[in-house]
Amino acid sequence: MARKGSQFGDKKLVVITGTSSGLGKATTKALLNAKEYHVIGAVRDLEKMAVVAELEGFDPERFTAMQVDLASFESVKNFTKAVDKFRGDRPIDRLVCNAAVYQPTLDYPKWTVDGHEQQLQINYLSHFLLTSGIMPMMTDSEDARVVMIGSVTGNDNTVGGGGVYPIADLKDLDGLELGCKKPIAMMDGYNFNGAKMYKDTKLALMMTSNMLHERFHRSTGISFSSIYPGCIAETPLFREKRPWFRKYFPIFMKYITGGYVGEEEAGTRLFQVIHDPKCVKSGVYWSWNGGPREGRGLEAMEKGGQIVGAGGAGGGWESIYENDQSDKVLNKDLMQKLWQETNAITGAKWPKAYQAKSPCPTLKVVGAATSLLGIMEEKARMKASRNGEGAKIVADKTLPKEERRKSLEKMLAALDKTPTDPEELEKDLLRTSGHVPDSVFKGSKAGEAVADEALEADEADVDGFTFEVPELDEPENKEPPKMIKGHELLGDTPVVFQPQNVMTMARAGQALSEVASQADVFIRYKCKKGKCKTCAVNIDGKWVSACQTKIPRQTESGKNFEVRVRQVSDAHKMAEKAAFFTPKSFADGVVNNGLGMVGFVKEAFGADPDFQVRMEREKKVEELLAQRRQSLKVKQSTLRGGNVPHVQGMPSTPRSETVDEHGREFVVPGVAMTAAFMFALIQKYLAQMG
Repeated sequence: MARKGSQFGDKKLVVITGTSSGLGKATTKALLNAKEYHVIGAVRDLEKMAVVAELEGFDPERFTAMQVDLASFESVKNFTKAVDKFRGDRPIDRLVCNAAVYQPTLDYPKWTVDGHEQQLQINYLSHFLLTSGIMPMMTDSEDARVVMIGSVTGNDNTVGGGGVYPIADLKDLDGLELGCKKPIAMMDGYNFNGAKMYKDTKLALMMTSNMLHERFHRSTGISFSSIYPGCIAETPLFREKRPWFRKYFPIFMKYITGGYVGEEEAGTRLFQVIHDPKCVKSGVYWSWNGGPREGRGLEAMEKGGQIVGAGGAGGGWESIYENDQSDKVLNKDLMQKLWQETNAITGAKWPKAYQAKSPCPTLKVVGAATSLLGIMEEKARMKASRNGEGAKIVADKTLPKEERRKSLEKMLAALDKTPTDPEELEKDLLRTSGHVPDSVFKGSKAGEAVADEALEADEADVDGFTFEVPELDEPENKEPPKMIKGHELLGDTPVVFQPQNVMTMARAGQALSEVASQADVFIRYKCKKGKCKTCAVNIDGKWVSACQTKIPRQTESGKNFEVRVRQVSDAHKMAEKAAFFTPKSFADGVVNNGLGMVGFVKEAFGADPDFQVRMEREKKVEELLAQRRQSLKVKQSTLRGGNVPHVQGMPSTPRSETVDEHGREFVVPGVAMTAAFMFALIQKYLAQMG
């Protein structure tokens, strides 16, 4: 018997929102060219999608358009049900949250049917809800990936994100906490700013990707990542901008910033994150290339403003890298609040975190036998902690926290079993600390021999290294390192930096350079991808490059990951940080910017033809769409409410010119349909009376 999902053959199923234009369209073309995927294009306007699919030559055997209006939570829920039915017994292998609207020129917010600002709901809230609905369909995939489209504008550790007003900033999320419904437009709770809202939604998507990684990657195997494909200067995303901006912005990005990326190239980049085996890594913010203006020179002029490599936005398959995320994106406290409040607004339901259990039969038998006992003991413990009048006070959350805390302290103090004998306390401390008693080591020849042998081995390892070994300063403070305040919840692995003698927490797999930065530990960099040894640090007696090192998973409980960093003087730090302002850097900047202005002026005079081609292409889609709708209107009036042709994979829907207050069309039933409906109601009523 054929499987329900066998219609897809060996194709992987990919769900992408916003495939009728821009990045979504370009990525779909790349996926269909690869011939390994069946793409489900999630779009608001099926008729427009049909026109675009025909113009672009999408293979109908491997592309299915399905309707979803991201301005409606109900529509998102219906879409997930339709996808679940459509896939049969096959898993969804990829989910790409791409669709977005950008309304920077409006002085006032536009609202959705659910009462939220349009950019907020379409770009962020509905994608959050959509991910929660699609995720359960991905758990059986061998290589499941969820990709959020972030933006440099939401990552303020770069010029594009931190140097152009307005800056993405969710502040304390007061607006989201209070529901973010009309008239509350912004997540930060302040007055509306259209450009800032777009950037805030991108920041929120990147934070959500990190939270999904933290919560679900280990238990589900799904990879969660965000990407910045580059500034697609010619995308219809800028359709609300003035014509002069749409005309000259691409040229500005080519010659002045060097950040220009075409739709096709951006689509290839997103396709790489969807397809490339090396992009299966979770918890990553993917980007391409390095600083766009560095060392451009005459080469930029010779190649039309675009150059490949570390000096330009253009870049091939090998130029992908794991980009650093800003402090705002990595803010764990705000991330948790964002997660909670977004769940409250969208009503998203997530799968429970599940870790694989041992199949051992003994474990199952013992577990079944002791589960009832465990429940009884836990109830007894909870009952003992909540007795008398104090329990009522603790349970009453309308009372002040201080009053509730004092009552809880009083009840727990009565149950305290701490011994009063100092000697017994000392024994307990020794037993629980995990340290070997001094009496076992001091005065023991065997213990001293072990220590000497370890020291000699450490010196041998250091002397055998291939580059000049600096002297490592011993920490002046011999006391145990103290955890940096507020860092206790940043990860599951304690990391100690010496000789600074500071401790922070990190996640397994996190970049060591990122952990050093969060601990405010300075490491020199002159990055040549691990070849220059400038950032060398000492770990377990071995010198490694910090730029290439990740925090390993700790297998021993209570063990710290210790890193010894070469000391750098404050004067050297300042000199290194000020290197940007050296005479050579200043001279290069003047030359590069001068060449950029020449290129900008030169191409600006010839910009009309290219701009005209883009506008004519958009106009052609609009004209074909209008013709198609007119044709469907004629058929609808002829059929008197009957069905009309439709896009593959979705039920047909008659269209009309009637629109609601949100500018969306809704169906007016034909006369015949209305009469039939009334007749059925009368029949039902008479049957009940009889």
